[in-house]
Amino acid sequence: MNKQLHDIKKAIDKIEVPHDKLNQAIHAGVNQAKTNGKTTRRKFYPMLAAVAATTFLTISSAFVSPTMAKVLSSVPVLDSVFEVAGDMGLVIASKRGLSEGIGQTVTDQGIGLTIQDVYYDGTRLSVGYVQEFTGERGRLGELQLKVNGKEINFGDGRTGKPLSDTQYAGVIDIAPVGELPDSFDLQIGLNEIGDVQGAWNFKIPVSKAKEDARTIESNQTVTYQDQTISINNVKIGAAGIKLSLTLTSPDEMSLQMIDDHLLQFNLLNDKGDALTMLDSRGTGLVENGKHVMNMEVRYEPLQEDSETLTVSPFLVPVDTGAPEKVENVLQPDQLPMSIDQGDMGSIIIKDIQYEKNQTLLTFETARDFPYDGHFQYNTLWLEDAKGNNLANNTQGYPERIQSNTYVQEFQKVKPNEPLTLVTFEMPYLKVLKDLEVAIPLD
Repeated sequence: MNKQLHDIKKAIDKIEVPHDKLNQAIHAGVNQAKTNGKTTRRKFYPMLAAVAATTFLTISSAFVSPTMAKVLSSVPVLDSVFEVAGDMGLVIASKRGLSEGIGQTVTDQGIGLTIQDVYYDGTRLSVGYVQEFTGERGRLGELQLKVNGKEINFGDGRTGKPLSDTQYAGVIDIAPVGELPDSFDLQIGLNEIGDVQGAWNFKIPVSKAKEDARTIESNQTVTYQDQTISINNVKIGAAGIKLSLTLTSPDEMSLQMIDDHLLQFNLLNDKGDALTMLDSRGTGLVENGKHVMNMEVRYEPLQEDSETLTVSPFLVPVDTGAPEKVENVLQPDQLPMSIDQGDMGSIIIKDIQYEKNQTLLTFETARDFPYDGHFQYNTLWLEDAKGNNLANNTQGYPERIQSNTYVQEFQKVKPNEPLTLVTFEMPYLKVLKDLEVAIPLD
């Protein structure tokens, strides 16, 4: 099992769509984030983030050797890393002028790291950064964070994309345990990038965005078996939505686990479309002999008006064994064609377009399960005649274009080139319809 999890991590580092079985991806996601800071009474639980999303690392500039100087001379001028490497919410926040420009650079051991911009609105704290290096890039090490000089307990998630062979831009999403003040000094300490030891330390001012997040209380409770789910509130900001909920159980092991199933939460709009989940985290404690987890789940913002948001719990099986790989020869002249995933039904291939720099595959899924905007918890990819994965390195995940229809970018191929559709048999993802909670937004 450890080797299998290591293989997943290697696949993510290579910026490919994850192809390993669903339960391994879940465990990898649960184990990926780490707790910083010292606490004796609370436990920090990093939850599953975007299973089917691609993750990268990133960073940028400074002076140093002639070689580094040459690298720096080719750095593109970026007004905002968020618009290059951020999710939809950060792009929106940046274009509205809600993020703060920082432009603070530290260079050590020939590696330049620049904090380019920061965004904070009460739903999220995000830092945009750029990295410059010579040779092979290194993974950012563990961060140490202080708010107004005091070390904090937090989890973080990292996404991004390459700018060139020697430049990467990316975003760190920081999820602190507890509330933050409206304005504060954020100290970021980093002592390791890849195998290189050094000191990259920053102190940046952070203020809550001009468009403050709106909080809508819910305070509704539902029960499933021995677990109580309390929907506390949602915070709606320009860059995303944060759902706050509390899980209560007599048994610590059953917190978020029900009969070998992982309990997860979709957030649906009026049309029943699931908003794209960014990440989820929680803190745990014991109250009156019961185990309690206070969770926060973040989603991308609404793309259209909706009168309600519906919290929709669902169960993901985690002990399903090795799944069967499913392969179908793509027949462009016989579209639409389907590829059967077993318990979760079929994916229907609607169209393929051979463009100048990429290949676009359009597909559709059944509406039994509301997949989110990036088709998380499922995967589909193309392989060439040699079995090479043709996933596009700049975007290795699908984009929803309407309710159950997605488009995914792949590498450029010739129209007559033989291609194979590849996916897995999918275990059933059970939606707990009786536990859905609607939150009016008016």
